[in-house]
Parts: sequence; structure tokens; C-alpha cells
Amino acid sequence: MIDALKDNDLFKSIFHSSVEGILVIDDSGVIIKANPASAQMFGYNQQELINKTVENLIPNQYQKNHESYRSKYSKKPKSRRMGQDLDLWGLKKDGSQFPLEISLSPTEIDNKQLVIAFIIDITERMNAKQALLRSESRMAEAQRLAHVGNWHWNIETDERSWSDEFYRILGLPPGDKKLNSKSVRDFIHPEDKKNTIRAINDAVKNKTPYKHKQRIVRPDGTIRHILAKGKTIYDSEGFPKELYGSIQDITRHKDIELKLKNSQEKTQALLEALPDVMILYDKHGNHLEVHTPEDYQLVAPYEDNIGNNIDKILPKKVCEKIRKGFADCEKTKENQIVEYSLTIMGKLTHFESRIVKTDTNNFLCIIRDITESENAEKVILEKEQRLRLTLEAGEFGSWHWDLLSDKIVRDKYQNSLFGIAAEEYTTTYTDFLKNIHPEDRDNVRLTIANAIKKTNSYTVQYRITHPDLSMHWLLEKGKVFKNNLGQPERIIGVTHSITKQKLAEEKLKESEEKLRDYTLELEEKVAERTKELTTVVQKLVASNLSLEDQILVTEEAENIALNSKQVLANITRNFPKGFVVVVDANLNIVFIDGEEVEALGYSNLVLTNATVYDGNGITEDVKNILIKEIKKTFKGEHCSFEIDIQNRSYLVNTTPLLNNDNQIEQILLVNNNITQQKQVELDILNTLTKERELSELKSRFISMASHEFRTPLSAILSSAILIEKQNEPGKEDKRIGYVTKIRSNVKNLVVILNDFLSLSKLQEGKVTAHPESFNLIDFSKSLIEEMEDIKKEGQIINFQCEHSTINVFLDIKLLKHILYNLVSNAIKYSEEQQEITIKIATKNQLVYIEIKDQGIGIPSEDQDHMFQRFYRANNASNIQGTGLGLNIVKQYTELMNGTINFKSEINKGSTFSITFPLNEKQDE
Repeated sequence: MIDALKDNDLFKSIFHSSVEGILVIDDSGVIIKANPASAQMFGYNQQELINKTVENLIPNQYQKNHESYRSKYSKKPKSRRMGQDLDLWGLKKDGSQFPLEISLSPTEIDNKQLVIAFIIDITERMNAKQALLRSESRMAEAQRLAHVGNWHWNIETDERSWSDEFYRILGLPPGDKKLNSKSVRDFIHPEDKKNTIRAINDAVKNKTPYKHKQRIVRPDGTIRHILAKGKTIYDSEGFPKELYGSIQDITRHKDIELKLKNSQEKTQALLEALPDVMILYDKHGNHLEVHTPEDYQLVAPYEDNIGNNIDKILPKKVCEKIRKGFADCEKTKENQIVEYSLTIMGKLTHFESRIVKTDTNNFLCIIRDITESENAEKVILEKEQRLRLTLEAGEFGSWHWDLLSDKIVRDKYQNSLFGIAAEEYTTTYTDFLKNIHPEDRDNVRLTIANAIKKTNSYTVQYRITHPDLSMHWLLEKGKVFKNNLGQPERIIGVTHSITKQKLAEEKLKESEEKLRDYTLELEEKVAERTKELTTVVQKLVASNLSLEDQILVTEEAENIALNSKQVLANITRNFPKGFVVVVDANLNIVFIDGEEVEALGYSNLVLTNATVYDGNGITEDVKNILIKEIKKTFKGEHCSFEIDIQNRSYLVNTTPLLNNDNQIEQILLVNNNITQQKQVELDILNTLTKERELSELKSRFISMASHEFRTPLSAILSSAILIEKQNEPGKEDKRIGYVTKIRSNVKNLVVILNDFLSLSKLQEGKVTAHPESFNLIDFSKSLIEEMEDIKKEGQIINFQCEHSTINVFLDIKLLKHILYNLVSNAIKYSEEQQEITIKIATKNQLVYIEIKDQGIGIPSEDQDHMFQRFYRANNASNIQGTGLGLNIVKQYTELMNGTINFKSEINKGSTFSITFPLNEKQDE
């Protein structure tokens, strides 16, 4: 009887002193008993809760569902926590809501079915877990983006650890066994190994941090540049105890430095190698700098140029041209070309000056001696004119046959030989053969074929039929030309009419026949005729010799013309990293060529009579820009602008093309591919952004760590001092209170250190899931019991689940860390007297766990970052926490193929939802 009374008093004490809310409810949902913690949690006094239905403590939107669950539960009552599927919230007297965890236990008193509900407010626990995961996630992302890896070496135990990013920088997957204490030095480039080891040894010896740039060699043979930093920790006797540090991949920075250096060297070499004179003028025409090739003769001595004005050195008319070039360059913002002539050392010299405005508002003139090209043009024109007159005088027709396109182009006299009245006529080899007499056709075909095969010259005679059906004899000489590969590509030749000679030969035959008949009578006449014929033959020989000389002159002129055309064609066809386009006034493309024409699919634009904006990848915006800038160019402006075509960026420069009347008939568009330059600019900007983010992340980590360690250490120190002062008898209660505070703060420090240890192991890839089969319901109840001592006053953890047994195949240690973190966060970020709810349910071979609180909630602007490392919500800055918990929870969840999500509303609480595969490997 005494034991029964003691038990009764014990149960009453537990009921009234429990920090977890306890409600006793009958089978109709009426509350018949409530402890102080539940009353405080819902904002009532104990008597106010009596005789209320449990639905009065649930928000309106959940009441119907709760009534349905209560009805089902009353039919088959059993101990369980509320289900994971339910979004369980409590309703306070003042109308505010908070997330709960509820555990239900059926009992029978006086033959009456009752239910005891244990209620926990999980608001603070859920908020804390969310903040920790978000902070860890942010830290991980920042380290990955900045390409910074860290490492640690315990010299006493020779234990080493490396972060995930450290592995990636070395070209290894995180946790790869290729990286160990013996192999770590093998990754250093052989040429840098000696200096690297010396730098570390010197830093350890001198007790200073070290900072060293070096190269590493990845397993695939690629070389990366890194910046290594390190620091040593020493024991009390000054011996090195631990080393830790970081490495940063700076390969891209090194590549950019090398490119800049090469660019500068190339620019300097180019200046030294250029054959042109470069003079820098200010806007008034004063000489600032002069760069000339070695032994170049200036108009005036070098010292007379520097500092003097062009008016003192150059003729007035030349100065006027140069000043006009300055003005036009200033006005149009385009480069200008000025041509003029000067007499130097008694010799007339022609110059071309290209004027460019610099960023310092000066003018750079690149001056080129074009005397030889001017004279060469005159010589070519004179030779062409002499050749044309020679051909006309000798009645020779010239022609050109392109073997690749099978087009034969004839001049005016050549056409007349074929009975065609035209200035120029184009035909094909097949059509040419049709005009040849059938008896001569095979001989012509065979002669030309042999010449093409041997790539040499040929001579052939044949008859042709004019359109008026008259027959004519022609003598043709041709020469085969090869391309750079030694293959025949064209034939150039001349044709001469030998009809008169052939008629003379026929008359000669007739005369010979008559001579046979009248040999005796006409012997003298035959002798005379023979003499005449001999004279004719001599003239023909002389004529043939002259013709051959004329053919050589013609071939030389033709070669010059063809070489000029070939050079121009090679320039346009091989225009590097871009293409050139010529368009007419209707924006139709009349010419297009360049290195990227085929890649863009623009090869056939000329043949289809397309406009400049008909090409593939020309958007409406690019079309509008082209039309606008082309119209400006047709007005005489030189334009420069950028466009994007098929994911390529081009810098387009336009210039007008004038006809013989100085009218703008066409314009030229030069398209230079600047995609690589644009990408380099973007990469530099991204690198700067990542460096700023990493700096911010480091500052946040230092601030957090110093605060979180300083606070409990200060509390421990002050408690220890007070214990020392409260040493006399009668102060035992105070000393116990101080010792309790020390234990609490030491426990907080252990939690912080465990978070850092978990984070380090995750980074090193040392954490792996070891699943085993267990009952999730029993596991959860046991965990809730362990957390009783960390709840605030009046807080209730309400466990809800429809099943008494849910067997899962998961890592029990990782799951315990996950749930402990989330529930402790709900406790920490919830006020006293609030309920925290844990729901567990199963569906479609998945198990769902939900932790809900009624705490401070998470601001919407922070919710995207809660799973980042060291990230804490703005409204949690005054609440102790490292910002690591949620990040660790997320990684642990994913290690077990689970997912985690949350939803939160400021001052109304947060709900974290976790999903795992159910019994995924139980039967294996």
C-alpha cells in the first residue's frame, strides 16, 4: 500500500513537473485532464482546458482531418506518434499557431477508454536545423566555385586529410585512394618539388606561415598551377605538432598572364619588324614620337621632327591634307587614309598615311612608301595597253579556260574569229568542240588532252564553221598552268586565222596539177610562182616568230593579272576568324568569302541572290542593326558595331566602295570573330566575382567560429571563478548551479566540434552509409526520450504515426544525427510552452518523416540558402548556432538516397520533410 501511494505521488509529480505537454482525452475527444506544461503551451490555465474538445487546440484547416483520424484511432487504439503525412499544428488561445509532435498512448481507467497525449513544440528545433543546413550548403558551394581545397596533417600520428575540392584540383574523385601520405608529394611537378619542400621546411623552421606557387601533375598528365598556403601549430616545447593549409587552382590566371605577356612581346616585335614609319602627333600637329625602320630616310633629320609642328617640316598642301585627316578622324571616329607626294633627296616619292585616333586624343599616323606600287600599276597598265594593241594589230584573239569551272572566256577579236559579234563571250569546252569541223575534232581533243596531262604548251590547227556556214581555218596556241598542288587549273592561249594561208595552199595544189599538165609550157611561170611562194613562206615564218614573241608577252601579262586575282581570292577565302561581304544598294550579297563562311552555312548566299540578313542565325535584332548600319555606310560613314550569329560574336567594320564616278555603288562588311575575346572578358569577371564570394564566406566563418566558441568559453570561465568564490559551506546549491552551467556550455562546445568534425569527414569522403534493418517507430521514441533534457519549459514533443512498426533499412547513426539535429533546432527556435510535432508515415515504398515547430520561422529571403555551410538566417543571429547542421543533415540524407525539403513562415514556424526508400534492401 505504501509503494502504491509512493507510485501515485511519483506519477502526480511527473504529470505536473513534465516540460512536455500531457493531455488526458476520452473517446469523444474531450479533455478531462491537462498538466501545467500543456496549458502554458496553448496559452490557457489548467481549468480552461478541462472539458474542451481536442479540436479546439487545432487550427480550423486541420480540424476535419483530425476528427477523422481520431475516429479511426478510437476503433483501434495503440501507442504511436502522429503520422508523417499530417501537417500537425497547434492553436493557442491568442490564435497563433505552432508545429507540434504528438505521442498517443491508450489506457483504460474504471472501464473507460482514455488516451494520453504527449505534446512537444518543435518550432525551435526545426528552425535550428534549417539554419545549419543552409549555412553548410553555402560554404560547400563557395569552396567549389573558388577552386580552393584544404588539408590537414597531424605530425604526431601522421594522419592526413584532404577536402573534396583538394581531390578535384589533383584530378581525382573525392576519397580516391591514389592520394595518401606516401603519394602526396608525387603530384608535385618534378621541376618544382625541390623549391616546394624547401619553402615548407623553412616555414616550419622559422615558425612562419608559407605561401608558394607551384605546378602539379595530374594522373592524366595535365599540368595545373596552384597557390599553396600553410601554417604550423607547435606544442609547448616548440616542436611542430600539426600542419594545415589550402591550395587554390590558379591555372586560368597563369594562362591569362602568359597570353598577355606573349601579346606584349608580339606587339613589340611587330613594331620593330614593320617596314612603315609611325609618327604620333598631338591634335595641333606637333611631333610627339617617331618610329622608323633602320636607315629610313625622313623628310627632315630625326631631331628636327620631335617637338616641332608639321607646318615647319612639310609643304603647305600636305599639311592641309593631314589636318583634314585629323578632323575627319575626330568627326567620324573612323580611321582615315591620306595620300600625298614629297620630293626626298631629289626623288619624287608617293606616300599613304593611315590616321588613327588614340585613347589620349592624339593621332597615330602609319606612313607607307607606295612609290613602287604606284609605278608598278602604271607599268602594268602600259603593258596591258601595249599587249592589247599588239593583239589587235596582229589579228590575234586571246582566251582563258578555267578547267575547274569549264568556262572559256574570249575577248572581242577571238569572238570575231568564231563569227560572233560581242565584246566578251563565255562558252564551255563542249560548245567549243561543236564548232570544230568533224574531221578535225578528234585531233583537237587529243592534242589538248595530252597537253593537260603533261602540263605543257600545245599548237593545233583546225577548221570551224561560222553561223553563216562559212568554213575558216584557225591556228591555236595554248599553255597549261598548274595550281600550288601541281594540278592543272587553267589554260591561256591565242588564236590566229590562217584561212588565207590555207586558201593559198589550195591554190598551190591547183597550180601543181596544172603544172603537171603544162609542165613544159609553164616551167618559167612555175619557177616564178615558186619564188613568190618562197617569199610568202619566209614572211609566214617571220610572222610566226613575231607571234610567238607576242604570245610570251601576252602570257606574262595574263600571269600578272591572274596572280593579282589569286592573291585577292586567297585573302578573302582565307580571311582569318571571320568573313567579308560585299552588298549592293538593295542589300543583296554580291560577294562573300572567308574562313568561317562554310561553317556558318553561307557558301551559297550569292548564288541564291540572298540579302545580307537572310543567312542562318540572323535574328530580328541583328537584322535591324545590319540595315541601320548599312544605310549609314551608303551615306559615306565608316561604321563599326558588334553582332551575334549562331553563338559567335563578330566585330563588323563597314566601308563604302566607290565606282568610277565616285558614287557609292556597293559597301564592304568585314566581320571579325571576337567570341574568344568576349569569353576571356567574361571569365575574368566571373573569377573576380568568385573571389569576392569566397572572401565573404571566409569572413562569415571566422565571425561565426569566434562568436560560437567565445560565448560558451566565457560562461565556463565565469562559472569556474564563481565556484572558486562560493567555496564555503552552505553554498552547495549555487555551486551545483554553476557546475550545471559549465556542463551545459561544454556540451554546446562538443556539439559545435562534432559539427566541424562531421563536415570535415564529409569533405574527405570518409562518411559512408552502413544500412541495417530496424524499427523506425521504436528508434524515434527512444530518440525523443533522450531529448527530454534539452527541451525548454513547457515544450511538448508530439509524436504521430498510425503504425506501431515500420521496418527500414538505413544507417541508424546517420539517421539519429539527422533527427536529433532537426528536433533540437525545433526546440531551440521555439518559445517555451510550444509544441513540436514529429510525424511518420509510409506510402509507395517510401517512408516520410516530418518535424514541425511553431517557432520564429525563416525569412523568405534566406530560405534559398539554408542548406549552405555557415549560413544562418537574419532573425537567428542572437541564437547560438554554427550554421553547419542543416548542411550536414542534407548530405547525410543524400548518402542514404533520401531527400529533404522545408517550408517556413516568419513567426509561424517551420516544417522539415524527409523522404527515404522503405525496406530497399531488406530481403537481400
